[in-house]
Amino acid sequence: MSSAFLAGLRFEARMMRRDGAIWFALLALAGVALFALAMGASRVVSQQAAIAGARADETQRLTNLQKTLAQLQQGETQGKPAPEPPPFRDPRNAAFMGGGPAAAVAALAPGPLALVATGQSDLLPPAVRVTTGSKDSFLFADEIDNPANLMSGATDLAFVVVFVYPLVILAMAFNLLAGEREQGTLSMSLASARRPAAALAGKLTARVAAPILATLLAVAAGVWIFAGWERLATPGFAVLLIVVLLYGLFWAALAAAVDGLGRSSAFNALTLIGAWVAITMILPAAINSIAGFAHPAPSRTDMVLAARAASIDADRARDASLARYAQEHGDAEKPAGGPQEATLRRLATQEAAFQRVEAIVAEHDAQLARQRDMADRLGYLSPAYLTYQALADIAGSGETRYRAFLDRIRAFHLDWREFFLSRAKAGAALTAQDYAAMPKFTQADEELVGPAPAGLAGPLIGVALPMLILAALAMRGYRRCRI
Repeated sequence: MSSAFLAGLRFEARMMRRDGAIWFALLALAGVALFALAMGASRVVSQQAAIAGARADETQRLTNLQKTLAQLQQGETQGKPAPEPPPFRDPRNAAFMGGGPAAAVAALAPGPLALVATGQSDLLPPAVRVTTGSKDSFLFADEIDNPANLMSGATDLAFVVVFVYPLVILAMAFNLLAGEREQGTLSMSLASARRPAAALAGKLTARVAAPILATLLAVAAGVWIFAGWERLATPGFAVLLIVVLLYGLFWAALAAAVDGLGRSSAFNALTLIGAWVAITMILPAAINSIAGFAHPAPSRTDMVLAARAASIDADRARDASLARYAQEHGDAEKPAGGPQEATLRRLATQEAAFQRVEAIVAEHDAQLARQRDMADRLGYLSPAYLTYQALADIAGSGETRYRAFLDRIRAFHLDWREFFLSRAKAGAALTAQDYAAMPKFTQADEELVGPAPAGLAGPLIGVALPMLILAALAMRGYRRCRI
């Protein structure tokens, strides 16, 4: 490293130490990052509590059912049958037990660095109760957050890094040349250095290194405080630091490239603010809009309403069939055939609703997958988009992990239906052995991991490549700077 570079670095660092505004900006940036990580840790605790509550409820329900089943079987064995419970409380009734009382919990535990980004976790619950009913009866049963909160977005580290962090870097580096030129000190700075371009690079490094180092230190401190020191030794944390570093260098290179054009401070400020708005707001919104226009899909609300309407239509069809039967058979109130016939009719209604809801959800998911694929390709136009996606994947709240979770729920749902409905259609009563053999959403399924750090190579290259191009343009502008 040349002496001119080091001289410029030391000189600018001494100047910055005397500037109270710079200290305020750096402390505010670090404080906001720590606050965001604290909010993320609070969100993780809520998710863990929701999962623990769902599992405790599942254990309690199954324990009560098995206890009631044992009492019924003991009474039958001793010739003293207990009072017959209603079908929806009878632990031997496969049609009703699989539809709710014995429902299985499918949970997605927060990732090791889940406090970094909210991602998809505010749209999907961390745990659902899988039943034999259609997906709308358990997957979209509850809104997990206030719609107003969902609209405004969560305060997390990803938000601070993508939106706030670049503003501080731009504020520090937007007028390195322009400011000295307007103050009349540029000629003296260039004349005092044997290699003016290296001296200017040193001064720029001092300016942009301060916010980048402040953010990296705040991230490390926050993860240590709110997630534990062992998280600092994970590959995910190393990739997190690389993402934050590359994103900061991109904005530093952009500021230097604009400053290297030799225009005024006002021009630099307006140009960089415009670039910040375009890269962090307009381009991501445009990418999603283009993907949505190319592959339109109904909103999640419309899809849920359509799925619920399909279930209601199936129930109405069943009621109409029963009404016609009563009208055609005079005083008969119920169809002949006994309880098993009634169960088969009920299952036929559920199957009709299931098939209709499956078709609606499958069409929505297929269209949404095409949107995501197109948005992922267009995302390379915006480093901010790539950075957010990378942070969400590191946190385990990205689309890849949640898509795998939903695919696993889909497969488990089919296994669950097959287990209960096959017994209900055969008229077989559930036994203690059946309860022990029920499908389980296993621990391995819950530990669906996000992409390995190597899987983030694309987004990292997508940020690094424009950063290198802008850095080359900046160096060209600095070398053209003359006394």
